Amino acid sequence: MPITDRLNEPHTQEILHRLLDRAEDLDKVLQAASEAPNLVAIATDVVDSLARQAADQGIDIEQRATDLLTLLKKVTEPQNVQALITLVDHLPKLAQATSLADELPNLMAIVMDVFDEWSDDLKKQGIELEQSLRNGLHAALHLGGRIRREELDRIGYLLRSDVLSEHSVETVSLAGSALSSCRQGSCEHPVPKRLGLLGLLNASRDPNTQRALAFAVQFGKCFGNLLEEKHSNRLVSSPPQS
Repeated sequence: MPITDRLNEPHTQEILHRLLDRAEDLDKVLQAASEAPNLVAIATDVVDSLARQAADQGIDIEQRATDLLTLLKKVTEPQNVQALITLVDHLPKLAQATSLADELPNLMAIVMDVFDEWSDDLKKQGIELEQSLRNGLHAALHLGGRIRREELDRIGYLLRSDVLSEHSVETVSLAGSALSSCRQGSCEHPVPKRLGLLGLLNASRDPNTQRALAFAVQFGKCFGNLLEEKHSNRLVSSPPQS
């Protein structure tokens, strides 16, 4: 078909009309394309300038680019991607931990203030905290190196028993005070050098002696009752002697 006939076809004319309508845009594209070499030259000059500046500072751009590509390769490995996803999921918790870390100096300052106040209170009571800690540690190490396990068990049994209860300690303290007073001769009555049966009878009429004897009798009853309750199987009964 001759070219004139093709140009006269409606379809061809429609295409030509569209091209003419876009002629301005096409002209801009062509102008931009003509400027592309200049733009590439400018970009190349800028990159060269940056490369020279980096070289002057001892920076190897090529090596850094290689390292960056190596890092990118490692980061995009499946196991590392999964680790990064897990890390991102825990970012809120990490933020909370960071907030607590920021508050840690303040908390430590408060703790130190409380400790200093406590140390001052102990010092007012005549207790040197540092020396006390040293003595306590030395005593613990000394005792720990010389005591056996079964002895520790017996000490634990002693602490759990009533031997160190308030009333037991008070009674033992009273007995100790009485023993000391008698030995020093500072109690209410002088200490006799000898005491016979008649002296015992006379002493039994003393109210203080009567109280002590009543306590001894009451103690005997309580002690015998406990023996009966807890150690009845161990006691070997013998026939009374006439």
